[in-house]
Amino acid sequence: MADSEALPSLAGDPVAVEALLQAVFGVVVDEAIQKGTSASQKVCEWKEPEELKQLLDLELRSQGESQEQILERCRAVIRYSVKTGHPRFFNQLFSGLDPHALAGRIITESLNTSQYTYEIAPVFVLMEEEVLRKLRALVGWSSGDGIFCPGGSISNMYAINLARYQRYPDCKQRGLRTLPPLALFTSKEVGKRHRPNPGLLILISSHVTTPSRRELRFWDLALTVSESRLMREGKWSPRIWRGRLVWPRLRVLCRSWSVPPLAPLC
Repeated sequence: MADSEALPSLAGDPVAVEALLQAVFGVVVDEAIQKGTSASQKVCEWKEPEELKQLLDLELRSQGESQEQILERCRAVIRYSVKTGHPRFFNQLFSGLDPHALAGRIITESLNTSQYTYEIAPVFVLMEEEVLRKLRALVGWSSGDGIFCPGGSISNMYAINLARYQRYPDCKQRGLRTLPPLALFTSKEVGKRHRPNPGLLILISSHVTTPSRRELRFWDLALTVSESRLMREGKWSPRIWRGRLVWPRLRVLCRSWSVPPLAPLC
């Protein structure tokens, strides 16, 4: 991005390229792998944002730096980052360091390819198909398709989209405006990452107050959605409705409200 002379480059000098990468790999092994997985070291050398900005010196400059400066920056990045491979790092989604997986990631990063066609990634496309086949077999499916998702938010959004498509398979041809209002019932404790999904998919989102964090019960749902109406019409009775969510009853109730039900997200 510099508008003056070109930045220094190692292109055309394989010896310099190898020397740089060997030095960087040495820093990674020492700082991120050996120290980063040692219980005698800290999980993170914590600094407040303003202090960390000064320590890292993140200014984008038009001039390049020496190899030693680059290596020192690599050490600083590792030093002040969270060591997710540390034995005392606990996370609800990931933790630990698998050297075999790290070796695979080094290969994929070095090849720097994409997965969208066989022509650009022949080996990885075949690997992806085999992993998906194994995952389908684990849930008892002999055929089908699949896709890898980068996280829980988009995974749930895909699931909601599939539920809508299963209920209205012609929505792609007719468009969303031709569909009736769709409702998504969730427990009150649903994660924040799920809340933007209904808006992106043109759904009505309704939170249901439940006594359990992991249980969406039918009578909680019915009471939340139309308590006054059910009581007024004499259709509400905890003795009848109490219990876990029963889909045939929910379908009947939703038909009386003219709202097509989608699968609840708990």
